[in-house]
Amino acid sequence: MLFVLERQGLEKKFFELCSDVVSSFGLELYALDYLPGSHVLRVFIQNSETKTAVLENCAAVDRKMTPYVEELDWMPSELTLEVSSPGVYRELKEGAHFLEVIGQRLSLSLSRKITLEDIVEHENAPSCKKHGVGQKKILASLVEASGEEFLFDYQGEFKFKMSIEDIRKANVEPVWEDIKES
Repeated sequence: MLFVLERQGLEKKFFELCSDVVSSFGLELYALDYLPGSHVLRVFIQNSETKTAVLENCAAVDRKMTPYVEELDWMPSELTLEVSSPGVYRELKEGAHFLEVIGQRLSLSLSRKITLEDIVEHENAPSCKKHGVGQKKILASLVEASGEEFLFDYQGEFKFKMSIEDIRKANVEPVWEDIKES
């Protein structure tokens, strides 16, 4: 089983409310960010089939959320609500997000450098040392996600494993040539 973010307090209330509102439109809540210092709630929604949301979806969710923002006692009085699609460069925050992008290229910011011990398959060991080992930021395709461990492919030259604890940030990094051809 892949990891799921554990939400607490106000963030948990926001998540439950937003999940209900978003699902009432046949959409899914991709993620949300609450920035308490600036009182901003960012809600990312998507159609489960297209993995995106159109402007009309975002506006409808925003309109349906407005009465809750104005009437619920637990809502911060200065809340700014932002509703959008997760976007092409979507950030991956939980296990389900990684499962959706297997086979796609990701931009990874790691909490530690890639080591030779992380490499599980390679075509050319010297290339591993030259291009990937020792890096904390790398573009790689996600090959497999299981539990809290991920297998990545670096440009067909080598594959390496990383645990979720080693990934500070992950975003989809589209290959625009592939998109143009489809």
